[in-house]
Amino acid sequence: MRRWFVLKGLLLTGSALAVGSASGGTALACNPSVIVSGPGSSGGISNNGDIDCVVVKDHAVVNGDVTNEPGGTIGATGSPQQTGIAVHDATINGAIVNRGVISTTGPAISVTGKSAVTGGIQNDGDATVNGGSAAGNARGISVTGASMTGGITNTGTIIVTSGKGRAVGIGVGGSSPSATPPQEPQQ
Repeated sequence: MRRWFVLKGLLLTGSALAVGSASGGTALACNPSVIVSGPGSSGGISNNGDIDCVVVKDHAVVNGDVTNEPGGTIGATGSPQQTGIAVHDATINGAIVNRGVISTTGPAISVTGKSAVTGGIQNDGDATVNGGSAAGNARGISVTGASMTGGITNTGTIIVTSGKGRAVGIGVGGSSPSATPPQEPQQ
Protein backbone atom coordinates (compact mmCIF):
# COMPACT_ATOMS: atom_id res chain seq x y z
CA MET A 1 0.00 0.00 0.00
CA ARG A 2 1.52 3.28 -1.06
CA ARG A 3 0.56 6.32 0.98
CA TRP A 4 1.18 9.86 -0.20
CA PHE A 5 0.63 13.32 1.06
CA VAL A 6 0.59 16.59 -0.85
CA LEU A 7 0.69 19.80 1.17
CA LYS A 8 0.40 23.17 -0.55
CA GLY A 9 -0.04 26.61 0.94
CA LEU A 10 -0.14 25.65 4.62
CA LEU A 11 0.73 28.39 7.06
CA LEU A 12 1.72 27.02 10.43
CA THR A 13 2.49 29.69 12.99
CA GLY A 14 3.40 29.75 16.60
CA SER A 15 6.39 28.67 18.56
CA ALA A 16 7.24 25.01 18.13
CA LEU A 17 9.54 23.21 20.48
CA ALA A 18 12.56 22.62 18.20
CA VAL A 19 16.01 24.15 18.10
CA GLY A 20 17.46 24.09 14.60
CA SER A 21 20.80 22.66 13.64
CA ALA A 22 22.06 19.81 11.51
CA SER A 23 19.69 16.94 10.96
CA GLY A 24 20.36 13.44 12.00
CA GLY A 25 21.10 10.63 9.62
CA THR A 26 22.21 12.20 6.36
CA ALA A 27 23.46 9.70 3.85
CA LEU A 28 27.12 8.73 3.75
CA ALA A 29 27.76 9.87 0.19
CA CYS A 30 26.81 13.52 0.55
CA ASN A 31 29.22 15.07 -1.95
CA PRO A 32 29.32 17.77 -3.20
CA SER A 33 27.71 19.25 -0.17
CA VAL A 34 27.87 21.98 2.44
CA ILE A 35 28.98 20.74 5.87
CA VAL A 36 29.29 23.15 8.82
CA SER A 37 30.61 21.40 11.91
CA GLY A 38 31.20 23.10 15.24
CA PRO A 39 32.12 24.34 17.56
CA GLY A 40 32.45 27.71 15.91
CA SER A 41 30.38 30.15 13.91
CA SER A 42 29.91 31.11 10.29
CA GLY A 43 27.83 33.45 8.18
CA GLY A 44 24.67 32.50 6.30
CA ILE A 45 24.61 29.63 3.81
CA SER A 46 23.19 30.01 0.29
CA ASN A 47 22.92 27.36 -2.45
CA ASN A 48 22.37 28.36 -6.09
CA GLY A 49 23.60 25.13 -7.73
CA ASP A 50 23.28 21.36 -7.54
CA ILE A 51 24.43 19.75 -4.29
CA ASP A 52 23.61 16.62 -2.31
CA CYS A 53 22.91 18.14 1.09
CA VAL A 54 23.47 20.87 3.69
CA VAL A 55 24.48 19.72 7.18
CA VAL A 56 24.94 21.98 10.22
CA LYS A 57 25.97 20.06 13.35
CA ASP A 58 28.03 19.66 16.51
CA HIS A 59 27.33 23.01 18.20
CA ALA A 60 28.01 25.08 15.06
CA VAL A 61 26.39 28.53 14.94
CA VAL A 62 25.19 30.00 11.64
CA ASN A 63 24.60 33.76 11.88
CA GLY A 64 22.21 34.27 8.97
CA ASP A 65 19.79 32.22 6.89
CA VAL A 66 20.36 28.75 5.43
CA THR A 67 18.83 29.14 1.97
CA ASN A 68 18.29 26.95 -1.08
CA GLU A 69 17.78 29.70 -3.68
CA PRO A 70 15.59 29.56 -6.82
CA GLY A 71 17.57 27.46 -9.27
CA GLY A 72 19.22 25.59 -6.39
CA THR A 73 18.72 21.84 -6.24
CA ILE A 74 19.53 19.70 -3.21
CA GLY A 75 19.64 15.92 -3.67
CA ALA A 76 20.01 15.85 -7.45
CA THR A 77 23.69 14.96 -7.87
CA GLY A 78 23.43 11.20 -7.74
CA SER A 79 21.27 9.03 -5.54
CA PRO A 80 18.90 11.05 -3.35
CA GLN A 81 20.16 11.78 0.14
CA GLN A 82 18.37 10.82 3.32
CA THR A 83 18.02 14.49 4.34
CA GLY A 84 18.31 17.67 2.23
CA ILE A 85 18.93 20.34 4.90
CA ALA A 86 19.90 18.81 8.23
CA VAL A 87 20.45 20.64 11.52
CA HIS A 88 21.52 18.64 14.60
CA ASP A 89 22.77 20.07 17.91
CA ALA A 90 23.46 23.47 16.30
CA THR A 91 22.05 27.01 16.17
CA ILE A 92 20.69 28.92 13.18
CA ASN A 93 20.40 32.63 14.03
CA GLY A 94 18.12 33.17 11.08
CA ALA A 95 15.71 31.07 9.02
CA ILE A 96 15.90 27.86 7.02
CA VAL A 97 14.47 28.72 3.58
CA ASN A 98 13.79 26.58 0.50
CA ARG A 99 13.03 28.52 -2.69
CA GLY A 100 14.40 25.84 -5.01
CA VAL A 101 14.03 22.05 -5.20
CA ILE A 102 14.86 19.46 -2.53
CA SER A 103 14.55 15.77 -3.41
CA THR A 104 15.34 13.18 -0.70
CA THR A 105 14.51 9.79 0.75
CA GLY A 106 14.18 11.26 4.27
CA PRO A 107 13.03 14.68 5.42
CA ALA A 108 13.67 17.51 3.00
CA ILE A 109 14.37 19.71 6.04
CA SER A 110 15.18 18.23 9.45
CA VAL A 111 15.94 19.98 12.76
CA THR A 112 16.83 17.63 15.63
CA GLY A 113 18.67 17.32 18.92
CA LYS A 114 19.50 20.32 21.07
CA SER A 115 19.18 22.76 18.18
CA ALA A 116 17.75 26.27 17.86
CA VAL A 117 16.33 28.10 14.84
CA THR A 118 15.42 31.74 15.53
CA GLY A 119 13.77 32.65 12.22
CA GLY A 120 11.61 29.62 11.54
CA ILE A 121 11.37 27.41 8.45
CA GLN A 122 9.97 28.60 5.13
CA ASN A 123 9.25 26.48 2.04
CA ASP A 124 8.52 28.51 -1.09
CA GLY A 125 9.85 25.85 -3.48
CA ASP A 126 9.34 22.16 -4.14
CA ALA A 127 10.19 19.49 -1.58
CA THR A 128 9.83 15.83 -2.53
CA VAL A 129 10.43 12.94 -0.14
CA ASN A 130 10.17 9.39 -1.48
CA GLY A 131 10.65 6.95 1.37
CA GLY A 132 10.50 3.93 -0.96
CA SER A 133 8.37 0.82 -0.82
CA ALA A 134 10.03 -0.57 2.33
CA ALA A 135 10.08 2.72 4.22
CA GLY A 136 8.30 3.43 7.46
CA ASN A 137 7.09 6.91 8.37
CA ALA A 138 8.27 9.76 6.12
CA ARG A 139 8.19 13.56 6.68
CA GLY A 140 8.73 16.53 4.39
CA ILE A 141 9.73 18.97 7.15
CA SER A 142 10.61 17.44 10.50
CA VAL A 143 11.32 19.26 13.77
CA THR A 144 12.04 17.00 16.74
CA GLY A 145 13.40 17.87 20.18
CA ALA A 146 14.57 21.32 19.18
CA SER A 147 13.68 24.92 20.05
CA MET A 148 12.31 27.09 17.27
CA THR A 149 10.76 30.54 16.94
CA GLY A 150 9.20 32.01 13.83
CA GLY A 151 6.99 29.06 12.95
CA ILE A 152 6.84 26.97 9.79
CA THR A 153 5.47 28.50 6.59
CA ASN A 154 4.74 26.61 3.35
CA THR A 155 3.71 28.52 0.22
CA GLY A 156 5.34 25.96 -2.06
CA THR A 157 4.70 22.26 -2.56
CA ILE A 158 5.62 19.35 -0.29
CA ILE A 159 5.10 15.82 -1.64
CA VAL A 160 5.79 12.87 0.67
CA THR A 161 5.40 9.18 -0.16
CA SER A 162 5.92 6.21 2.13
CA GLY A 163 5.57 2.52 1.38
CA LYS A 164 4.52 1.12 4.74
CA GLY A 165 4.17 4.01 7.21
CA ARG A 166 2.66 7.44 7.46
CA ALA A 167 3.48 10.20 5.00
CA VAL A 168 3.48 13.59 6.73
CA GLY A 169 4.11 16.97 5.08
CA ILE A 170 5.12 18.84 8.26
CA GLY A 171 5.85 17.00 11.49
CA VAL A 172 6.65 18.69 14.80
CA GLY A 173 7.32 16.46 17.77
CA GLY A 174 8.83 16.32 21.24
CA SER A 175 12.20 14.97 22.21
CA SER A 176 14.45 13.01 19.90
CA PRO A 177 16.37 10.65 22.18
CA SER A 178 17.14 8.25 19.34
CA ALA A 179 18.14 10.87 16.78
CA THR A 180 21.57 10.12 15.42
CA PRO A 181 23.95 12.88 14.43
CA PRO A 182 24.64 13.35 10.72
CA GLN A 183 27.51 11.42 9.20
CA GLU A 184 30.41 13.03 7.36
CA PRO A 185 30.43 12.50 3.60
CA GLN A 186 32.90 9.99 2.25
CA GLN A 187 35.36 11.27 -0.32
